[in-house]
Amino acid sequence: MSPTILPAQAEKTPAAAWIALAARHLVIIVLLALFLLPLAWLLLTAFKPYAELFTSPPTVLPANPTLVNFSEGWAIGGGKGIMDSLIVSALSTFACLVLGFPAAYALARRFPPHGQLSFTILSLRMLPPIVPVIGFYILFQQLSLFDTYLGLVIVYTFMNLPLVVWLLAEFIRQIPTTYEEAARIDGAPWYRLAWDVLLPLSAPGILTAGILAMIFAWNEFLFALVLTGEQVITLPKALASFFLFQQPNWGQLGAIGIVATAPLLVVSYYMQRFLIRSFSVELGGR
Repeated sequence: MSPTILPAQAEKTPAAAWIALAARHLVIIVLLALFLLPLAWLLLTAFKPYAELFTSPPTVLPANPTLVNFSEGWAIGGGKGIMDSLIVSALSTFACLVLGFPAAYALARRFPPHGQLSFTILSLRMLPPIVPVIGFYILFQQLSLFDTYLGLVIVYTFMNLPLVVWLLAEFIRQIPTTYEEAARIDGAPWYRLAWDVLLPLSAPGILTAGILAMIFAWNEFLFALVLTGEQVITLPKALASFFLFQQPNWGQLGAIGIVATAPLLVVSYYMQRFLIRSFSVELGGR
């Protein structure tokens, strides 16, 4: 007796398959529009002159596009905010990767994948920033680290290192140990083993962890607000000052926001294949 084919198991007709495909693409387009609409409005606002920002009803496209908002926004603090954020974020990300890779290797090779140590390390990233910020403030005042690049680099490294270690450990666990054993049999020292074997195979995980650490450091506000003064002004703090010390100029905010967001979008776009591969490894390990 031949098995009975249920209606749900029957193949879809060409019309039904076309409708399902069209509905899927429609949902994707709607979601993409919802995500891109704020960025598009920010971009259009950046090119509007000051008088046009307050017209009623508001204009969608700028009637008289201008680049003044970019130059003025950069001059009144946006430029320093971007440069300071770039310095602090890049240095802290580098420190996280340099310190995190050896720790992740030890965690991946010496401890069980679902042990308490992995969760303990990751839980440090879940700590609310308001909890340690007062302790950091008192300590930095005593060590002369207040309002310095080094102070923020230390804090951002402390904040993002647990996430970097956890991500890299999960990725290193997917690398077969046979590669390392073969390198040891050939007489490779530990530094050649790390440079020629582990680092190339871990490149997608390293890029993923680096991008996430960079984004978190780039967007962090509370530590930068409490632990810095007038010498170091990161971008979130600079943008906040636009509201505190003057009537907000939405054109300048839009211009600096676009300049600050564009590098992250470009990097994420070109690194998306590594991000997808890394997250696929994470989900596959579960």
